[in-house]
Amino acid sequence: MGIYQAAGAANLSLKNYLAHPRIYQGFQEAAGFFGARIKAIDAYLPLKGNEKVLDIGCGPGFIVQELPEGCSYVGFDPSPDYIRYANEHFGNRGEFVLGFFDEKAANTYAPVDVVMLNGVLHHMTDAEADEVARLADIVLRPGGRLFTLDGCFVDGQNPVAKRLLSNDRGKFVRRQVGYEALLKPHFSKLEAYIDHRFSWVPYTFISMVGHKR
Repeated sequence: MGIYQAAGAANLSLKNYLAHPRIYQGFQEAAGFFGARIKAIDAYLPLKGNEKVLDIGCGPGFIVQELPEGCSYVGFDPSPDYIRYANEHFGNRGEFVLGFFDEKAANTYAPVDVVMLNGVLHHMTDAEADEVARLADIVLRPGGRLFTLDGCFVDGQNPVAKRLLSNDRGKFVRRQVGYEALLKPHFSKLEAYIDHRFSWVPYTFISMVGHKR
């Protein structure tokens, strides 16, 4: 087996393993990436506890445990295994829907206070990201917020972080200006924050908060 075949087999094996909800969550926690999500939400998305939160790409649903008591939560994900796990373990904390978030869903669940995209944009093309931003604009109430968290390339970043980002399963890791360009057409105010210390593994995160017009 050649080196490229071996690398491809390794990536496929990792993808297969991460399809299992408990293994995926264990990986996220061990590397500090799940903790990074919690830190970013605490830092840039203060929640009051009485807000309606819609989570696009919710995975196996563990994040719902970290939201303030009283939040109403709906998570969307296209993975049957993830949604099955989420409903079995966290169905008492929120609603978990199998499928992609589309215009019908946006109109069904509107209005919401917060839309979250945790680790999602770097898996999307520019056209896909533009569509999900448009749908977020539909589902958010006036004054609502879109929150995103992704890996980001920056000048002079830790070589380990750069290597991890270059080999991410998401094929669209961008620089800050690239991420901002996805959301600016849809939101009247956009805040972006770069962080290097949210995980113990060297990594560069970008958090963005878009405020609906």
